[in-house]
Amino acid sequence: ASGKHYGVYSCEGCKGFFKRTVRKDLTYACREERSCTIDKRQRNRCQYCRYQKCLTMGMKREAVQEERQRTKGDKGDGDTESSCGAISDMPIASIREAELSVEPIDEQPLDQGQDVVSCICQAADRHLVQLVEWAKHIPHFTDLPLDDQVVLLKNGWNELLIASFSHRSMGVEDGIVLATGLVIHRSSAHQAGVGAIFDRVLSELVAKMKEMKIDKTELGCLRSIVLFNPDAKGLSCYNDVDILREKVYAALEE
Repeated sequence: ASGKHYGVYSCEGCKGFFKRTVRKDLTYACREERSCTIDKRQRNRCQYCRYQKCLTMGMKREAVQEERQRTKGDKGDGDTESSCGAISDMPIASIREAELSVEPIDEQPLDQGQDVVSCICQAADRHLVQLVEWAKHIPHFTDLPLDDQVVLLKNGWNELLIASFSHRSMGVEDGIVLATGLVIHRSSAHQAGVGAIFDRVLSELVAKMKEMKIDKTELGCLRSIVLFNPDAKGLSCYNDVDILREKVYAALEE
């Protein structure tokens, strides 16, 4: 907990979530049985159950309204400075620009004789370099201490990489586009012995992104949420990271 918010002791993340829910009069639905576990590590699992837990623990809706009236017209709308400095808004246009800044080179087919695994490794190396540049374009990432920046990148690089090439592959039939622009098709992946992982990416990620018609802005927000993980081990300014993640959620909901 970072202090007492709306009647109970809570973290900055839950404070922001509750305030946003009340001010925008948001409603949520639970995909399970309205009994999801909501704790520090799983608080983003279900918004419905998270909001219900806020109410159960004693958070008061009227306290949010009173705060808004009390701070109306004040700079920052009542938000306080975090432990490592003030965190301002999360401009969604900058998140989109970050995604566009790491667009791959033109797509090219896999030549006969090329080793698929080697191509994937080369693409991963290229993507890791791109990942650092991408993160530098995400608002407020470089405001964090350098050690925390390293911790966040080390913690989320694999998920960030997978999300990126999955979205990049939405326009390819039965294949994925690597960071180098190389297109790997299902048949080549199976011949190289990486078919199982390949099929899982296609069915669980690429297909879902196609179904949801995720655009570059939404992809950038999703990847920023992965990047700003307050539970990453070794963070010194985890409260700041928690606030930044919540601001990305808020930007995504706009």
